[in-house]
Amino acid sequence: MSNTITYNDKMAFHSGYYLEELLEESELTQEDFTKRLGITNEDLSLLISGEQSLSIDMASKLSCLLGTSAEYWLNLQHSFDIITAEFASNQELRND
Repeated sequence: MSNTITYNDKMAFHSGYYLEELLEESELTQEDFTKRLGITNEDLSLLISGEQSLSIDMASKLSCLLGTSAEYWLNLQHSFDIITAEFASNQELRND
């Protein structure tokens, strides 16, 4: 799965897309970042790649670590999920 999707002139970015950018801009290594979040490197990699959805717990951890709101992260994930669902529904209708 990708951390971006384009469908019907809409583009959505998985929350992991933004997380990857923040990690690259920070002075933290991925290992330091995961330790501060209390997650594994594998979990972070899955999230960044878009293979894992952002949970409420993870949104809360990110908000504490990064000084954002949990709602910010959840809204990013929700927007991505909506476009992904629209795309999947459209593909199913075309295949029927």
